[in-house]
Amino acid sequence: MAGTTVKLKQQRSRDRRQQILSAATKLFGAKGIDRTSLTEIASHAKVPLSSLYDYFEDKQALVIEVPEDNFAALYEKAEPLLLKAGPDPVVQLKITYLSNFEYIRENPGWGRVFFLEIWPSVIAAEPRIRRSVDKYALRYVQLIKQAIRSGAYQKNLDPYLAMSLLMGGMCHVTAVWLLYGRKYDLMKKGKAMFATLHEGFLRT
Repeated sequence: MAGTTVKLKQQRSRDRRQQILSAATKLFGAKGIDRTSLTEIASHAKVPLSSLYDYFEDKQALVIEVPEDNFAALYEKAEPLLLKAGPDPVVQLKITYLSNFEYIRENPGWGRVFFLEIWPSVIAAEPRIRRSVDKYALRYVQLIKQAIRSGAYQKNLDPYLAMSLLMGGMCHVTAVWLLYGRKYDLMKKGKAMFATLHEGFLRT
């Protein structure tokens, strides 16, 4: 009985933390980090402000954890698709890339807070944010290396440059989509971006 009570408390604590992070992502995306207060985040998350401080020391601590939380959600969303797709590294690369566009389309607040607020600022240099981004970028590097070894991509292709092209294209397409009122089909643009870069990577 005591064990069950502890588990329920732990689950409630995890749920509350997630509520706070979700509210922060939406508000940071809608209003900007500087213009969003912890009081607003607590209200949006439906938790007392004092409870928010049980999880996050200050707004900076909350900002730093937002990317980690969203990347984890992105991985969770992509994993079943990757398992179903099989081992082909090019297929895995395409799914990994397009899953990000789909996640942003479904969570535009995350897209705005990351690509327009965090990434262009000094906040991106924070060690935890940098580790989250590096971990994500490494997924591309590993899959590109596998595609090179399989003979699908050019032997002299620099996997780090290829990753930079993919992520740079994603950043630009997403930023324009957000800045101009989401007027085009983000997934369609993402697919076109991948197809263009993929053609350049192919073994000739």
